[in-house]
Amino acid sequence: MPIVRLHLALALHNHQPVGNFGWVLERNFEESYLPMLEALERHPRIKAALHYSGFLLDHLREHHPQFIKRVRGLVERGQVEVLGGGYFEPILPIISDRDKLVQLKLLRDAVTRDFGRRPSGLWLAERVWEPGLPRPLAEAGYGYTILDNEHFEAIGIRAEALLQPFLTEEQGHAIVVLPTLKVLRYAIPWQPVEQVMEILRGLAGEGERLALMGDDGEKFGSWPTTREACWDRGWVDEFFNAIEASAGWLDTVLPGAYVETHRPHGPVYLPATSYPEMIKWSGGFWRNFLARYREANAMHKKMLRVSRSGRPSRHLLQAQANDAYWHGVFGGVYLPHLRRAVWQNLRAAEGAGRRLVARVSEEDYDLDGHREVLFEGPEQNVYVAPAAGGAIVEWDAGRLNLVDVVQRRPEAYHEELRAGSAQGGGILKANLLVREPGLHERLWYDRRRRLLFQCYLVPAEARLEAAQRGQLEELGSFGTGGFLTRLRSRRLKLDRTETVGGQSVTMTKELTVDGQGRSITLSVRVDPLPPGSLLAVESNLAITAGPAKGSLTANRRTHCLDGEVEIAEAASLVLLQPELATRCTVRISPPARIWYYPVETINNSEHGYERILQGGCLVTLHAVGQARLTIRQSDV
Repeated sequence: MPIVRLHLALALHNHQPVGNFGWVLERNFEESYLPMLEALERHPRIKAALHYSGFLLDHLREHHPQFIKRVRGLVERGQVEVLGGGYFEPILPIISDRDKLVQLKLLRDAVTRDFGRRPSGLWLAERVWEPGLPRPLAEAGYGYTILDNEHFEAIGIRAEALLQPFLTEEQGHAIVVLPTLKVLRYAIPWQPVEQVMEILRGLAGEGERLALMGDDGEKFGSWPTTREACWDRGWVDEFFNAIEASAGWLDTVLPGAYVETHRPHGPVYLPATSYPEMIKWSGGFWRNFLARYREANAMHKKMLRVSRSGRPSRHLLQAQANDAYWHGVFGGVYLPHLRRAVWQNLRAAEGAGRRLVARVSEEDYDLDGHREVLFEGPEQNVYVAPAAGGAIVEWDAGRLNLVDVVQRRPEAYHEELRAGSAQGGGILKANLLVREPGLHERLWYDRRRRLLFQCYLVPAEARLEAAQRGQLEELGSFGTGGFLTRLRSRRLKLDRTETVGGQSVTMTKELTVDGQGRSITLSVRVDPLPPGSLLAVESNLAITAGPAKGSLTANRRTHCLDGEVEIAEAASLVLLQPELATRCTVRISPPARIWYYPVETINNSEHGYERILQGGCLVTLHAVGQARLTIRQSDV
């Protein structure tokens, strides 16, 4: 009788984002990384490929050196292979070819040093594939990577044909690609062990068959409900026991060893795609995130600009970590601490080549079709977008980009939150996980990006509540329209004329950037100021962080920045954020009415719907047609 067998390859991707909190790394270590290692030690016949991204590997090396030694012991006895990849887990297609090789070789060498064996395979970040990748992967010394069903099915390869390795190439540089099977990803560890074993038995057959399950290691203990299932109720040990008891037809193999001994099918040429959830979130193509989220595009284009300016430093490589550049079920671009880590690393990467003398240039640095004015100096960078209301889109002062505040925008899952609230009582469906009540009532959206020194006109009866809800009526389109520019040294003059209430109104803005310090001065004039209107100057500042919300002090009174603040009149104020070690001093002439409110987004994550504090919005309101504001940043 023919022999029916199946080789099972398990590949676990363990990753933490650059900038993540230390307590999060420790929680994941205790809930998933360490228990899985202990399970493998208890089951020496179970083989697995393990991947640790560079930021996590650095943490393990510093805080858990014995863990590294124990993994190395499994490598030495042939039970585990450790995969390489981009060190800080970048989306490889969106960084320069030079930086691709640096990232790939850096983790390759670290794995070789820490675990005693050079990796032959790599984990591709978010499994985002583009056809040009085989060349840098092969040039960095890798022999194979892991992709999804969807990559192969997109070119007509049926699911039943995916039990084998495939070969692809670019310009003669070849690499083997192993499919990770969706049916296994969705079953392990979610289905009862006996059902998983039935799936595996259905995949077995005559000849050589490889079934690979490659997925996040955190789903074995760190994702909601998985700690109880995997470890308290013993799912993983039960699964490993079942594999060991099925030795007559099932065994586990290391994917690298399998690739070495089995001829791949090919060549095949795979399209630009990723796993199905990522395709859904991105709208079909990962780079769409850069179009959907202007904040992600700003980081990406600044990263490319820094990359072009010099050699790839460690800070630049850290700024390429993928997590802050997109959004799915995990917070991504909506997580301020991840964006802040990108900007801080970009600022540090600029440091070595920072100019001693300020420079001013005009270029379309973010590739939106409009030229920006870039002031770059030893203490600060100020990027102005004349086409976006003449506002400041980036202000790098000290270690922070103080304009890093996310626009509140609709997300598809917001409809689920709305639909989940019962009519009349705001009671949520039982299966809808919400971190606090009433979130569906705070789904407020912005008409434009949140920038610095956005100037516009509002009715005299305008209210703070309307501004916070994104419902503030504006007279004209000064806040979003394009401005004509005149540039002289570190002074930029911007003009826009339009019709408001039947009369021609001109707004003139003048920005002066301190060439050696960290201050910006705005002078704005509206001629004439329409009757019954106010001049509003809006400044969105990334001065909030974690539980320490910071404070606003004006007229000798201090307010906490966790709620709305309204002041009848002030000539100066101080915004203080000890957790970020930053202070912003604002001087206002003539004295003006003050609004402040926290900017919060409502986002869904693996833990449910929650509010995320993105920054603060400061608005000064002027009853006369002119104003002068100076903002100075300092460290504390």
